[in-house]
Amino acid sequence: MNSDQKEFDESLSTIKQEVESKIEKSVIVPEYLTGQSKMHFRCYPGIGCFTKCCSGIRILLSPYDIYALKKRLGMTYDEFLATHTQQSFIDRTGLPISVLKMNSDEVRSCPFVTAEGCTVYADRPLTCRYYPIGMGIMKQFDKGTGTNFFIKIKEDHCLGHNEDKVWTIDEWRADQGSTLYDEINNDWMEVVLKAKTLGMVEFSQKSLDLFFMVSSNLDSFRKFVFESKFLDAYEIEPAIVKRIKEDDIELLKFSLAWLRYTMFGEGDFKVREDARKQAQERVRAEKEKQRIEQTVQQKID
Repeated sequence: MNSDQKEFDESLSTIKQEVESKIEKSVIVPEYLTGQSKMHFRCYPGIGCFTKCCSGIRILLSPYDIYALKKRLGMTYDEFLATHTQQSFIDRTGLPISVLKMNSDEVRSCPFVTAEGCTVYADRPLTCRYYPIGMGIMKQFDKGTGTNFFIKIKEDHCLGHNEDKVWTIDEWRADQGSTLYDEINNDWMEVVLKAKTLGMVEFSQKSLDLFFMVSSNLDSFRKFVFESKFLDAYEIEPAIVKRIKEDDIELLKFSLAWLRYTMFGEGDFKVREDARKQAQERVRAEKEKQRIEQTVQQKID
């Protein structure tokens, strides 16, 4: 076993221990699971705890969550964000994100849930699709390999764990339609994962603004691409430009791939040479401006 693999295995073991240590500290009982791990679970109208898991929770909305929900509701991005979300931050990253705005009642119930169940069930967020599991990734970035692991959430009120139905984690994910969401959100998840791995990095305000725009508002990104000099700055094949202009899903995937490239330099985007030189000139000009301002301030002081 080489040193890199040993270090990776030790890191994975540490994560398992951290997950297991939460058992005595929380009413939410986590377990370390893989895609082939099995669990008992079934949720259906009539079960005593039906919809109890839909209250008092913080639902982070992924880019595809927002796309699916705003489309389901027949709203623009601006309308959906103003009506159904509020801004928060992804834990341990400082990255801004939209979360679902819950009702202001005593239990902070979900605005889309009634006594009969979820009114947007076919387009429910990824967090809801995964329940009662959560997902994590331990990845060796230099090797491009990784291990997915899952955490079972077993809350006291949930009776679904007492049902006879048995699933593997992968079977549950497929049944709940989470695979498509994971595929479309993949580049975005890689950005979030790397940000968490690096810890509380001080991203520039511009990077934070771009992250929030790409994560939450495809209409704004569309304007950013087609109503600016964006396409002049990158070498993008005409066929790709045509696809992202005509297909929102293609544009969404493109936006997330570009976000990953912009924040961490990962991906195959190519900046045009003249655009690169102009950007370098702007940076030099900005540094010179700051130098002059500092010199003037020193003389004043």
